[in-house]
Amino acid sequence: MELLSGLQAALHWSVLLSIAAGSLLGIFVGVLPGLGPIVAISVCLPFTYGMPPLAGLSLLLGIYCGAFYGGAVTSILIKTPGEASSIMTMFDGYPMARRGEAERALSLAFASAFVGGIVSALFLAFAAPQLAKFTTQFGAAEFTCAAVLAAICVCRAYSKQFVEAVLMVGLGLFIGTVGIDATSSEQRFVFGSSGLMSGLPLVSVAIGMFGMAQGFVLLGSKPRSVGSNKELENAGVSLKHFVEPFRYPRTLSKSVLIGLLIGVLPAVGAALSTSLAYFAARKGSKSPETFGKGNPEGIIAAEAANNSNSGGAMVTVLTLGIPGDAITAVMMGVFLVHGVFPGPNLFAEQPQLVNGVFASMMMINVAILVILLLLVKYIAMLVKVDPRILGIGILTLCFVGAYSVSNSFYEVWIAFGFGIFGWFCALSGLPAVPLVLGMVIGDLLESSMRQALSISEGSFLIFLQRPASAALTVAGILMLGWPLLQKMKTLRKA
Repeated sequence: MELLSGLQAALHWSVLLSIAAGSLLGIFVGVLPGLGPIVAISVCLPFTYGMPPLAGLSLLLGIYCGAFYGGAVTSILIKTPGEASSIMTMFDGYPMARRGEAERALSLAFASAFVGGIVSALFLAFAAPQLAKFTTQFGAAEFTCAAVLAAICVCRAYSKQFVEAVLMVGLGLFIGTVGIDATSSEQRFVFGSSGLMSGLPLVSVAIGMFGMAQGFVLLGSKPRSVGSNKELENAGVSLKHFVEPFRYPRTLSKSVLIGLLIGVLPAVGAALSTSLAYFAARKGSKSPETFGKGNPEGIIAAEAANNSNSGGAMVTVLTLGIPGDAITAVMMGVFLVHGVFPGPNLFAEQPQLVNGVFASMMMINVAILVILLLLVKYIAMLVKVDPRILGIGILTLCFVGAYSVSNSFYEVWIAFGFGIFGWFCALSGLPAVPLVLGMVIGDLLESSMRQALSISEGSFLIFLQRPASAALTVAGILMLGWPLLQKMKTLRKA
């Protein structure tokens, strides 16, 4: 009955229109290399403020899911992944397209992605309410430990840039403290500015760090050389090959499971799930030597894991109010601007909205599949667009979007400042995602830690006295110490 009420809410004309627009835009974003869903979502976020909450979320979820589908198109046809998570699809998709089997490769990718997306939506619909019931038992100590664990996951996700990621998370936590303290009413780091008293807005920071920064990068890039690519002309989908993934049920099911489990982990992302699924498929294959040369199982594993990741990432947002990645962190802005606070209480306070999100996720996957079946040949031609033109368009939308947040140039200057900083991060290789995640996690971390320490009269033992908080604390310590243990083990062997 609850899912039916969600489906009824999702069938409203504004939601249906948002699903169609978001799905189409997401596919475009996925096809255009170097753009990515985080850029599109950051740019579109201010325009969702005038929408009903479910319509705004459906638009952004359509971009989120559509980009995963679209990324496979260029990976297969021109050996240029539209998304980092589509790299594994390229290894077997492009050789298959070079053999004149572009239609087969695309059919395999879309069918596997569709299965992963639908299972992901069903997982979200059934797992999230159960997890929310469990998290209703969480107190201040548990939420503090969960926020710290999320911050650690963010840093561990950048294993080769761990120190840089820690510094960026710290900077994000610091930026989140700017403004008037809600507890003591003290002014913090406002330097006499009346604008800073309300803090640095997440939306403007996200527009700058992701939207404007990418616009500057695209302006400085060179036009892509696509040439007369025969694979683009052979783009299409056939029913015969569309059902082929079901001939590999073991690979399909294992890859979907990997995508779901990795998606739940904060800040890990789809790129890891596709890599793990691909190598698991190769390890379990009867002909592993054919992987990288056009093996259909490689495409099935990568795309099924890629699209099943989205439902898992939304679980932590809806049940704990902690974003699973940068994209879901920006999406939280839609909830917050409408006075809706993600977390365990959301399921009791806004059941129709939550169930509407579940129904919308399923409808988005169907809409994306229909669009690709009808228009994939024409959508593939987008790769010929000059990236500098895209850069101009993105910057224009960023300036308009930042101004529309509060009809003030104050927001534009904030976005522009963080755009310059984000551009510097892109050029120097500094990870920008941890900063935004630090901002989002900061409010929950500060308020819950204050409350926990107030209850315990300043004793940190409160984080070890309850089973859930103790388990989360141990998990965080293990995650920090595991690389060190591995290094010591290697040195001992040497």
